Amino acid sequence: MNMKELIIIGGGPAGITAGIYAARKKLDGLLLTKDFIGQLGNAGVMENWPGEKNIQGPELLESFKSHLENYEFPIKQEEVEGLEKSEDGFRVITEGKSFESEAVIITTGRRPRPLNVPGEEEFVGKGVSYCVTCDGALFQDKNVAIVGGGNAGLEGALELSDYGKKVFILEIGDRLQGDEYLIDKVKDRKNIELLTKVKTEKIMGDDFVTGLEYENLSDGKSSKLEVEGVFIEIGSIPNSNFLNGLVELNDVSEIKIDPETCRTATEGLFAAGDVTDVRDKQVVVAAGEGCKALLSAYSYIKN
Repeated sequence: MNMKELIIIGGGPAGITAGIYAARKKLDGLLLTKDFIGQLGNAGVMENWPGEKNIQGPELLESFKSHLENYEFPIKQEEVEGLEKSEDGFRVITEGKSFESEAVIITTGRRPRPLNVPGEEEFVGKGVSYCVTCDGALFQDKNVAIVGGGNAGLEGALELSDYGKKVFILEIGDRLQGDEYLIDKVKDRKNIELLTKVKTEKIMGDDFVTGLEYENLSDGKSSKLEVEGVFIEIGSIPNSNFLNGLVELNDVSEIKIDPETCRTATEGLFAAGDVTDVRDKQVVVAAGEGCKALLSAYSYIKN
């Protein structure tokens, strides 16, 4: 088996940035990823990426990918199922295959957190969605709801307001949790209505979604909302379930890293981006962390 110097697991901003720097350092490496979608590939308009006043998430991700491909860094689109220590480093396991390397950088990002209410699983693809950018245009002139009042929910509501007849934001807290800039934009949209201190209890429908039921936490009363689409934006879960105890995780399953070097508790194993316990989950932070992880891995490999 051909032993690589480095394997990067994950094809988001952190992984691609690490790949670009690995190529420039002339490392014998490989990037393994299930796809080049992730959270950024499902994002809407971004207005906080330096150098672009606004750009769609998929467009920015395609730019990242094209930059990496320009260096002809080896890429295999395969889903990683496991990671093990080997005699000389690490063994990365995909379906029916395995790859070995001296060092590994984990940049597997996160996946949407489910709401876990009756009707959610039943109506996925039939009115329930976790991606406004993917599915928003399907709800032209329809009433829709977004569950979650953080930045992702607010950005989704703004995008949906361009399509939908009416957009409801359901927030379990007593106020929106997003950036003030986004909150102001949401409040300026006439077809967005905010419901705070409400807890979504059930998604209803026949063949497709017809509404949802929620509890008003102020008085305990239940109410129904007639909508044809429900977009769930209540956060995300780190993709760290394949690591087989090789790294130390925090209480929300994020990989603990040294903030200066992106090292994990296992020698030769590094991690970067949203899968780690880095505080701020932002594209520009993930890209920077990917660079940091690669430079640390390069020093480890060469020394």
